[in-house]
Amino acid sequence: MEKFVAVVICTLLTAPASGASNSPHAGGLLQRAARLSGLHVRHGVPTATLAAGRYDQLLRRAGNRDYPPALRSSDSVLYAQLGLTQRSERATLPLTKTASRAWYDPRARKLLLRRTPAAQRSAVLNELVRALVDQNFNLRRLTGLYAHDRDRALAAHGIVDGTAALASGLRARPVSGTQLQRFLSLESAARLTGGRQLAAQLRYLGGTSALASALRTFPQTTEQLLHVDKFLERERALPVHLPRQVGNLRLTTAETFGELDLRSLLRTFRVRDSVAVAEGWGGGRLALYTSPSGETVAALALRWDTLEDAAEWRNAVPAYAAAAFPGATARDCPPLDRCWSSAWTVATGSLGDTAVLVSGSESDSVAAAILAQG
Repeated sequence: MEKFVAVVICTLLTAPASGASNSPHAGGLLQRAARLSGLHVRHGVPTATLAAGRYDQLLRRAGNRDYPPALRSSDSVLYAQLGLTQRSERATLPLTKTASRAWYDPRARKLLLRRTPAAQRSAVLNELVRALVDQNFNLRRLTGLYAHDRDRALAAHGIVDGTAALASGLRARPVSGTQLQRFLSLESAARLTGGRQLAAQLRYLGGTSALASALRTFPQTTEQLLHVDKFLERERALPVHLPRQVGNLRLTTAETFGELDLRSLLRTFRVRDSVAVAEGWGGGRLALYTSPSGETVAALALRWDTLEDAAEWRNAVPAYAAAAFPGATARDCPPLDRCWSSAWTVATGSLGDTAVLVSGSESDSVAAAILAQG
C-alpha cells in the first residue's frame, strides 16, 4: 500500500504544471490568499492541471481512503433505518469536494486543477488558503479522523474550510435531491457556514492569533464549531454509554453523532424548530446492533444539556417519526415514551437527560437496555 501511494504522489509531482497564465502562484493568488487569511506563506504550492478523468479518480481515491468501505456499508444500513434512504442507496463522505474543479490534497501537498472546465479563480483561492493552513498547522492530522470520530472530524474540517471560505467568499451549495442527499447537503452547508462564522468571530474577538488557536487545536465537537462560547469554554461532549449485548443482538458499530448531525437529520424531515431543538445537544452516539441471523437495529442515543432540552427533543420526535416513516402506526409501549410500527418497529424513550430512538426488530428492548445503561 505504501509503495502504491508513493507511486501516486510521484506521478502527481511530475505531472505537467499549468501555464503561467493559469498558475495561482505566478498570478499572485497565493499572496492574496495569505493577505486575506492572515496566514504566512512558508513556501510555494506545487500545482498540476490534470485531465478530468485523472482528477476525478484521485478525488474518489481520497474519499475511499478517508471513508473506508466497511464504514460506508454500516452507515448505509444506519441511514436506511433512520428513514433517510433505501438500503440500495450508498452513503458518501460529506467532506469530499465532488463538484469542485480545484482541490488541495494534503496527502500529496499539491494543488490539483481539473483541466475541463477550468476552475474559477475563487475556487483556486479557496484551496490555496487550505494549502496555507496545511503549511502552518499540518492538515495530515485529519487523515483517518472521520472513521475514528465522525463529529470531531466534521468540526475540524469545518474550521479549516470555514477559514478558507471566509477569505475566498465560497458559499454552500443549494440543498436538493433524495432524503440522504438532502441530509448530507444540509450537513455540508451547516459545517461550512458554521466554520466560516466561527473563523469570523474569533478574528473579531482576538485577531489572527485567536483564529490560529482554533486551527492549531481544532474544535473538538460540532457544538464547539457552531457556538463560539462552547469553543472558548472547550465544553466537552457528555459521555454516552451503550450496552455491548442486548439479548442476541451484538453492538457491531458505534460512532459519534453531534449537534450538526442532529440538526441536519431534523431539518431533512422539516421538523419544526430543528435548530433550536438540536442546540440542547450534550452528547450523542449512533450505533448498529446485529443478530447472528443478520437482523439489524439502529440506535440513536443522546444526552441533553438540561431536562428542558430533553423535553424539546421528546416533543419533536413524533414529527420526525411521521416524516421519516410514513404510514407508521403509533402505539403506547411503557415504560418507553412511544413506539411506531411500519416496515420495522421504531421506539423512543427518555430518562433524565438521556434519550434514545431505536429502529429495527426488538427496538423496544434495545431502547430500554440503553436507558438502563445510563
